[in-house]
Amino acid sequence: MIEAIAGSKLADALSASAAKPTAAAGFEKMLTQLEKSENSLGSLLNDVATGQAGSLHQVMLKMEETRMQFELFMQARNKVLEAYQEVMRMQV
Repeated sequence: MIEAIAGSKLADALSASAAKPTAAAGFEKMLTQLEKSENSLGSLLNDVATGQAGSLHQVMLKMEETRMQFELFMQARNKVLEAYQEVMRMQV
């Protein structure tokens, strides 16, 4: 009996929907990438401060890349909050 349920269309649909990435997973992935970028930028800035950095151009490029990632993250966060607030304002 369990095998019959496992082979049903409902079980297949549930497993397919569980495999799809959710918005929360994408948001978490974006946050993880931002944290990694900030950590690597911190080590590069440490190298600049101690005189160990090879190329100041690379450091500046990494700073700009991290800044842009942060701005993208903040814009995505703001859109999610706006959508949540809009849903909360809906009257039922």
